[in-house]
Amino acid sequence: FAIFLFLLFALSRLTFSSDTITSARPGVLYDPEFRLGVLLVLGVPLLLVLRHWIAAFEVIEADNLTVGLRAFWGGMFTVLSFLSTAGFESADWQEARDWSGLGTPGLVLLGLSLVGGGVATTAGGVKLLRVYALYLHGKREVERLVHPSSVGHATGAGRRIRRHGAYIAWVFFMLFAMSLTFVTMLLAGFGQDFESALILSVSALSTTGPLISAASETPIRLLELSAGAKLCYGAAMVLGRLETLAIIALLNPAVWRD
Repeated sequence: FAIFLFLLFALSRLTFSSDTITSARPGVLYDPEFRLGVLLVLGVPLLLVLRHWIAAFEVIEADNLTVGLRAFWGGMFTVLSFLSTAGFESADWQEARDWSGLGTPGLVLLGLSLVGGGVATTAGGVKLLRVYALYLHGKREVERLVHPSSVGHATGAGRRIRRHGAYIAWVFFMLFAMSLTFVTMLLAGFGQDFESALILSVSALSTTGPLISAASETPIRLLELSAGAKLCYGAAMVLGRLETLAIIALLNPAVWRD
């Protein structure tokens, strides 16, 4: 539980620093990153638990309720851990898998690692703020499809995130997707099957190392990789830690002159 509390700091920078607080976001409870992260931390385990609970609704037993609570806690801890790209697995995660009937949770864990934590934190992934910006932009586009003459009612900060922020978030997302595709193809060329190559690519670019043992039915042994695959995996880890946009900015001569 103490580890769980510390992992909450990876959801938003406002949990440990106040230098980015504005009038539009007076605190962490109003921060969209933190809210979206909490929604995922509570929503994903709840769906896993309800998947079984609906089928066993008529069974009212104290043991059944206890197992359900353990499954919910195991899911909640593991979801927050992989969302923050730490990759710790709860001792009750197996209970959560058995309770929900989820045989292979790899796809869920891969998706959480791709989303990542908050901006300006040590978490990897696409980051929650970029996902939120893309969500706002998509929501507005759907509104314009339904009502072409509608006028957006967002405030100045929300309008800035929905327009300029969505553009930057989409550029980063496409760079991340292209990097993921390129690394997956390279690893496949070095002898890895598609599933292993994809898991290795996501774990490296999102800096979630434990994915190689948690996302697949059989853990991937790095010692068994070829020399070329190890070099590719190491380069992908550096790329995931520094982020593609930062590397492009470093290689841009216009930034040097500024």
